[in-house]
Amino acid sequence: MKNLAKTTILLAFTGLAAPALAADMYLSGTLGYLDLGNSKNKGSFMTDFTTGEVTGVSPPLTIPEGAPVGWSTSFDSGMAYSIAFGWRMDAIRFEIEYAMSDSDISSHKGVTAAGIDLTNIDAGVLLTGNVGDLGVTVGELVADGQGSQDTSTFYLNAYYDFMHDSAFSPYIGAGVGYADTDVKFMPSGVDVINDSDSGYSYQFILGASYAFNDRIELFGDMRYRQTEDASVKSPLLSAGFDVENSDTLFNLGLRYSF
Repeated sequence: MKNLAKTTILLAFTGLAAPALAADMYLSGTLGYLDLGNSKNKGSFMTDFTTGEVTGVSPPLTIPEGAPVGWSTSFDSGMAYSIAFGWRMDAIRFEIEYAMSDSDISSHKGVTAAGIDLTNIDAGVLLTGNVGDLGVTVGELVADGQGSQDTSTFYLNAYYDFMHDSAFSPYIGAGVGYADTDVKFMPSGVDVINDSDSGYSYQFILGASYAFNDRIELFGDMRYRQTEDASVKSPLLSAGFDVENSDTLFNLGLRYSF
């Protein structure tokens, strides 16, 4: 179904591009500063989960299949890149964009399972069959961020240039697309999540262009992007999670018309 959705979007790109052959066309590229929003990772156990035996959890607990588990994740500032092919018809522009972004994990916190706050419990509780304390709490384990979240997206964008006949032209825009999100959560080197998922994405754009001549323009914009939660699995906990993916992006780019 997801492959069908992606194919449908790409066919829509092709169909919309056909009438643009008579319009002014351009290529553009951007480099951006990415602020990826915090994610509340909500999930549930896919099978019964037996905790490790540690101080305060003895004997081990059996958490039933379907019980909730989750935590929140914060990210370092990241980088974003894009290339685009566009066509211009007076004040209106359409564009096919391929965008990439990546952010490192800053930290995780607030781990709960079946309504139990695990922050101050020894991390051995996360390991089925473990007996004895590891000497580090769950909160201390996950506070060490390690890992990354990377997204690549095909967008179809539409823009309106307010002063398209002038060298300086503010613009607004919006886009819809399909994204692949790669999630790697490795707090303290522990492989908690290493999975990927695909889903729809949209973005809103506010920016301005400055034309040096008929061919070359410098532009900058701010974008808010929202992508469907990535549904991923954890081999450590035998659980599935929905990881949020929204960001604010500040771009600087060049546009070449031909």
